[in-house]
Amino acid sequence: MTEDFYQNPQATYKLLNEHGSVHHVELPNGMRAWLVTGFELAKKVLTDPTISKDLYGPAGEMAQADANVALRLDPPVNDNLVYADPPRHTRLRKIAMKALSGKAIRDFTPRISEIAESLLQSIDIDGTDSIDLLSAYAYPFTITAVCELIGIDSDDRAEFQGWLQTQLSAAEVADKYIAAANFETYVYRLMGKRDGRAATDFLSELMSPADDGEQLEKRELVAMVNAFLLGGQETTAALIGNSVLAMLRRPELMDELRESPDLVAPFIEEMLRHESSGNVSPPRFTTEPIRLGDKIIDAGQVIVVSLASANRDLAQFSRPDEMDPHRLDNRHIAFGYGIHRCVGSALARMEAKTAVSCLLAHYSKISLDVDIDSLRWQSSSITHGLMSLPVRVTRRP
Repeated sequence: MTEDFYQNPQATYKLLNEHGSVHHVELPNGMRAWLVTGFELAKKVLTDPTISKDLYGPAGEMAQADANVALRLDPPVNDNLVYADPPRHTRLRKIAMKALSGKAIRDFTPRISEIAESLLQSIDIDGTDSIDLLSAYAYPFTITAVCELIGIDSDDRAEFQGWLQTQLSAAEVADKYIAAANFETYVYRLMGKRDGRAATDFLSELMSPADDGEQLEKRELVAMVNAFLLGGQETTAALIGNSVLAMLRRPELMDELRESPDLVAPFIEEMLRHESSGNVSPPRFTTEPIRLGDKIIDAGQVIVVSLASANRDLAQFSRPDEMDPHRLDNRHIAFGYGIHRCVGSALARMEAKTAVSCLLAHYSKISLDVDIDSLRWQSSSITHGLMSLPVRVTRRP
């Protein structure tokens, strides 16, 4: 899976799917894994109880050794609900859902629009008609939103962002460990400021006990914050960029969305299926031999699911390669499936819808400022997003 894969993953998936839905691949980080590309087999992998997600358990340890990769961090800031099995996963998810349905999120919802409008106003003050939509708008929007929600000071956000990016990058293991240690120290400091306070913000709600008295341990809280920050920035910003690019490819669609604001939500839903910012799922580990299609996969193997390929499976979706915001049956798996379905999916949808709606309302015209063939995609098997999106904008009078 080379640079060509990053620039056009669907072409690679089409080639693979001509030979079946399960393939043994080597990812760019050197990890050997079984890649599942079909919709039904994807759902099977995402729900099979014999397939583990525990990075720090025996199956995860064996699979990482066989796959020639080290995914665990020390301190274990990625030992969160994303990489946990029941019953621990059940407990962690329950606490996360309690916080996500709490007062802090409800009170924060109007602030999402304010953040978008403030960023657009700051672009106006700059006075330029040519901007990189990602660096000037999409990334600051998602970073500001999630950092405000957690309670991270604006002066600390650049450094904080660097620690997160190092975790996701191809950096040396030692550098990732340093970033994880710095992240852990900072979150402990945030927790110390909230000890003994009533749950009035999102971090405080995460720290407070659930109705049954269950509560996160301190190291679990650090890992939970890590999961929310990683999940709430990169993929949502990339989804916003992908959505704007889809409108730039089809100006008549942009006009339709301006005239019918209620269509923005189904448009975002179709973008999640057609050009989702999620590419390949986090790894899973076989605890015993399993049959997937015509393949028998041994215990101690890594399995990853291509959500992007599954969401364009002709057996599941009519006209899968066509982006149609009027699509009626759109049961995609962009946020996963089963017990590990993304807990922050509602927040991600709301942020993407708000960002696109505010953008369309603020500018009467948006056009590409470069040749479309010059656009480049990130070299990431996890996130499918553009490196930059230069556009020219015309403000409304």
